[in-house]
Amino acid sequence: MNKEVFLSLNDACYSLGKKSLINQISLSIHQNDQIALVGKNGVGKTTLLNILSKNKIIDKGEYWLNPHTKLGYLSQKNKIYSSKNILDYLMFTSYESDFSSKYNVKRITKELKLELNKQVNFLSGGEKRKLALSLILLNNPDLLLLDEPTNHLDIDSISWLSDFLNNEFKGSFIVISHDRNFLKNVTNKVFWMDRGTIKTSSRGFYNFDSWKNELIEQEKRELKNKKQFLEEELTWLSRGVKARRKRNIRRKDNVGILKNSYEQQNREFIKSISKIQIPLESTNIDDGPNILINFVNVSKSFLNCNEKIKILKNFNFKLIRGEKIGVMGRNGSGKSTFLNLASNKLIADEGSIKIKKKVDFSFFDQSGEQFDDKKTIKKNLIPSGGDYIDIGEKKIHICGYVKNFLFDPKDVDRVTSTLSGGERNRMLLAKILAAPKEVLILDEPTNDLDTETIDLLIDFINLHQGSAFISSHDIDFLEKTCKKFLIFDDSGVIKLTDKPIIKQFSKKKESIKQKFLKKEKPINNEKLIKKILNKIEIKESYIFSLTEKLQKSNISHSEASYKELIDELKKAQNELEMLEKEWIEAEDKVINEI
Repeated sequence: MNKEVFLSLNDACYSLGKKSLINQISLSIHQNDQIALVGKNGVGKTTLLNILSKNKIIDKGEYWLNPHTKLGYLSQKNKIYSSKNILDYLMFTSYESDFSSKYNVKRITKELKLELNKQVNFLSGGEKRKLALSLILLNNPDLLLLDEPTNHLDIDSISWLSDFLNNEFKGSFIVISHDRNFLKNVTNKVFWMDRGTIKTSSRGFYNFDSWKNELIEQEKRELKNKKQFLEEELTWLSRGVKARRKRNIRRKDNVGILKNSYEQQNREFIKSISKIQIPLESTNIDDGPNILINFVNVSKSFLNCNEKIKILKNFNFKLIRGEKIGVMGRNGSGKSTFLNLASNKLIADEGSIKIKKKVDFSFFDQSGEQFDDKKTIKKNLIPSGGDYIDIGEKKIHICGYVKNFLFDPKDVDRVTSTLSGGERNRMLLAKILAAPKEVLILDEPTNDLDTETIDLLIDFINLHQGSAFISSHDIDFLEKTCKKFLIFDDSGVIKLTDKPIIKQFSKKKESIKQKFLKKEKPINNEKLIKKILNKIEIKESYIFSLTEKLQKSNISHSEASYKELIDELKKAQNELEMLEKEWIEAEDKVINEI
């Protein structure tokens, strides 16, 4: 049964200045599609959502929106102004429907931790994002376009949103998110943006990494075969063209075309798989006492709307050198206050916090205090001036250093205020990695970062010989970096656990990942081997016929036909190589079963 198409693009192109962000993309979004839109920072994910939401118009191609489809778009920037309080604003602004009832307004805002009596004009940026998300959900669209919906949400709210998208929401959605756990739980399809194109997986995000690596390995093989064929053609060319036949002249021209094509594809491929490099010198920390911070009977309260909230009550804890501690709890439970206490920015109401002498802190947070927005990247990273930045005991030129963090060397003169959220965080990462201190204080460090940069941050934290307090709503990130967790639950009594505690919803439906895993059946390896051998036989016959056609036929070596035949032969050879690899792996499994 064909599912209803909500939206489609056909051969769509879009450029920003001279940079092509979208190159002949074709895609369709159907009923019940739950799509993860992934890719490196700067590849055009947000631009694509702006195109789908009709906020940007494509340069070429076709855009079609089902006339019966209602769109809802959560952007990263939410310019909301009103003198009304949140309740009145949502009741007045949301479309009239059964779903936008006062009951649902109160229910959704409660789950997203919004206070209904707060005036909209006095909301923080994070609160306005949650208000925008509430409004979109209340309008009950057919197709949701969500750009980083989990930013500023705590773990409980993310769990609720996952549950809502899986159980209550009846439409389709496409979502950009750095939160792997969230994407694994709610998506059944992936759009991977890479070099202006989109590659699609119909199995959701839970196996994205292995699927992506398979595609990368396949392209490596294609490039290797292309290079080998190019070297053969260049060897032929170096012997000299013995006869001025049209066929030889065209073949000579084709060598030049193939050379340019290979060099461009190889250059773009290397750039697409390049990762931020960790300066190994930056992970070393001087030896000293093992206890870096010692909390002794610490109590701390703060006022919220004239209500006294106790976040710590007789808290005792020792931060040992090398420990990475996850800090978890709902928004407003005191996580940021705790981090400020740990870094000596705040004083405890009772008790004492003993910090090792001469200990220094590196801060990674969303406040922006580390940078002067009016200064360039270069001046922010080298406040003392000059062109070289100190990395451990080495000096590295600023252009070469920022290149390690996926910036163009020309970007060193960009004013910081022009950077995107992801670029600012990469710049902050560059600053911290240049001279990391003994204790890292990380407050929601994964916001606006792509998954590759998050992987880099995980590697750095694990290599770092100092200690860290890490507050994050990203469970996957916390599990990969921390061995212990401090749980804040509004009681003032902090629980220390060896695994993160996540609120579970009683009516939560099976996650998308569980659904797919249920469908998978045990594989009969002997049957699989027979099937693969049959495919190998068919593929070998096809390759033989293509080779014979090249040798015996009198086809003219015009650019198009010659290239098509060669490309088809290379493709068939690659497919044969993959089948042979599958065959060997299946044979190994049979041997291991004996």
